[in-house]
Amino acid sequence: MQPTQPNGPYLGPDGTAPPPQIEAGRLVGRIRSLSKISVLGILFGVPLTAGGTHYGITRAPTGFAAALIAALIGAALLTGGLLGYARVLRLRRRLRTLLPAGRRSPIAHLPSARRAATLAAYLNGVLVLLGLGGAGWLLFMGGSWGAYGNPFGFGALAMGVVIPLSLGLAAASTLPDLLRVVPLGARTGQGLYGVFVLVAVLMIVKGDGPLPRLAGAAIAAVALGAAALLGRCYQRMGGPETQAGARPGEHPPERSGPGFGPAPAPPTGAPHPHPGPYGNPPQNPPHAGTPYGAAPYGPPVPSASRRGRGGLVLTVVLVLVLLAGGGGLFAAKKYGLLDGDGVTTDVTESATAPAYGIGGAREAQWAAPATTPEHSGGFLVNGGDGVTVHLDDTTATGYDLATGKQSWEIKDRSGAFHLCAVSPTAAHEVIALVMRRGRQGPCGAVVAIDTRRGKQLWSRQILATDDRSGMGGAVVRVTRDVVVTGTRTAPVVLDARTGHVRWTGADQPLADGEARTLGSLDVTGDTLVASYEGDSADPSTVLRRFDLRTGRVTERIPAPKPPRHDGGAPSTTIVNADPLVVALEPNGGFDHFTFARTGGAWKLLHTEAVHGLSPRLQDRQPGMVADGVLVQAYRVDDPSLDVGFDSVVVGFDLESGAPAWQHTLHRDAGDVILLPGTVKGAIRAVASDNDTGLQLYAFPLAGGEPVRGGRLTIDPALPGAPPHSGALTQAVVQGDRLVVSDEANKFLASFPFSRP
Repeated sequence: MQPTQPNGPYLGPDGTAPPPQIEAGRLVGRIRSLSKISVLGILFGVPLTAGGTHYGITRAPTGFAAALIAALIGAALLTGGLLGYARVLRLRRRLRTLLPAGRRSPIAHLPSARRAATLAAYLNGVLVLLGLGGAGWLLFMGGSWGAYGNPFGFGALAMGVVIPLSLGLAAASTLPDLLRVVPLGARTGQGLYGVFVLVAVLMIVKGDGPLPRLAGAAIAAVALGAAALLGRCYQRMGGPETQAGARPGEHPPERSGPGFGPAPAPPTGAPHPHPGPYGNPPQNPPHAGTPYGAAPYGPPVPSASRRGRGGLVLTVVLVLVLLAGGGGLFAAKKYGLLDGDGVTTDVTESATAPAYGIGGAREAQWAAPATTPEHSGGFLVNGGDGVTVHLDDTTATGYDLATGKQSWEIKDRSGAFHLCAVSPTAAHEVIALVMRRGRQGPCGAVVAIDTRRGKQLWSRQILATDDRSGMGGAVVRVTRDVVVTGTRTAPVVLDARTGHVRWTGADQPLADGEARTLGSLDVTGDTLVASYEGDSADPSTVLRRFDLRTGRVTERIPAPKPPRHDGGAPSTTIVNADPLVVALEPNGGFDHFTFARTGGAWKLLHTEAVHGLSPRLQDRQPGMVADGVLVQAYRVDDPSLDVGFDSVVVGFDLESGAPAWQHTLHRDAGDVILLPGTVKGAIRAVASDNDTGLQLYAFPLAGGEPVRGGRLTIDPALPGAPPHSGALTQAVVQGDRLVVSDEANKFLASFPFSRP
């Protein structure tokens, strides 16, 4: 019979040990039930506790009550989960005394077993470093992801950190066992490396591009190699399935002859008075052909293997692979091959920034929450006379430019009308809106608002009752004392104060005599240019130039021909009325061509020459014309950045059509808002960045390097300010203020912005 192990089985109340199989089965059932409870408690408790605490601190005192309830519930769940996990650990320790692999190896005195245990401890130690390093990396990267700026992100980050941290702690728990030559520690390490194999398989299957798949393959190779090594260590340590070199389910062969006979019977005399360093030595003199003889009880054990160096060599190779892979990943990140941690935004202010009025860091003077519609973007408007106007789908709100306090609010409480378009600036304290009845109705209701008093001046339905659609692309402008917009077939000019129609443009017929659809319009000074679209039978586009004061057609302009057109009527947008710049989208919008009319001829702008991968025009602004240059901001794909997008600002020469200059900003997921007017021959702009926030720029129209200005910062303690903001939706300049909106975090902020 086997002698009692150092950690014997649990004894029942009567002092007798139940059969190991029954006791082990009972413990496994209890461990499974407790594990489910503890996992659920930790899974829900960590994010609730972290998110609730964050919300209570950042939203105090308004959100403190709700945050306290969430944090208390989360703390209760987390405490229950941790207590359950502690109970599971105690039951697992009791279970391990019943499992042969959970006890100290009977061949722990052999050098080969001790070397295997040491190697397994090193391999599991690598898991500890990876788990703790992964948790630290998530905590570090959480700042650039914005996770610390909102309670939901912080709760998700805390939950994400728990996973690698638990992996590392589980690996660390095996190290004491391996130092005692307990084979089960190697088996646990194999299971933990299996987690890495699973992650690597997901990277290989779901990876976007060759680099993630190669990284997944490398991780899988290293994890599988480490798991194979741990399997060999388990065998060398004398795991129960492999003692005496037997395969699982086999019995070791009996040997005969001197020194190789059956193991001697257990001694009946007193134990040896001098125990060795790894327990008592064999009681009988060895008849052995090995340095340590046979095992004192049970079948003979194998001698120390001479192939132990193979495991050492493989370990060295794996360590070198890990070091090389880690160094390669670090270099790839540093030089921008993987993400934006290598290609960082240069926020250093240019020496010439003060000359353009963009020098110096600027702190927000006020911030205010702003509602944002669910189905469409909001609008920020220069209301004039010290008022900034923000509009969502059904509400217009005026904010005092000096204090940020809400001055007035106009709301369609019926919910019947929804916003289509807004005039970008006020004229004589009047802004105009184009509304639609219902979300699918035509844009045909015009509303004028007095921004100084916050009152609706008038509203007018400009579409006939039988019209089922309005202008192709809804546009409204307020200039001087008129409001300019369009019906389904023609431009309409109304008096800004009364809403009376001053004139309506003539319809333009198709080949069959039906009226064309008004596609787009724009106003510059006293010039109004409108585009009229065709249909499938007559796909031609018609352009007309009007005198804004009289409504008289001053020029019939032939439309430009797109270089690629598969039939159908192209969509035409008037980018600028004078000089005339139009954008064409034939073929269902898959192509985009921009033309400038100079000297009576059309010039195609070479947008294909924009630098970067898959450039597309940012949808916030169609572009801005100044001094014969069209300035546009493009978004391009850039895998070197964390979010994967970058901004390119391009100045097209209207005479030649070629880019006069273009600048890649290297800003992570940045948007660029061009500001109206020029300063010292440059267009100024606000650029956002996911990591570095907002910064001012100036782009000289004559060429040269872009001028980086000061950064726009918002103190999170400022009333109405969000904890974090790196996004940008719109920006307007009013007097000596710059007002920006951030729809992602739903707020407005005002910064000092005086002219140089």
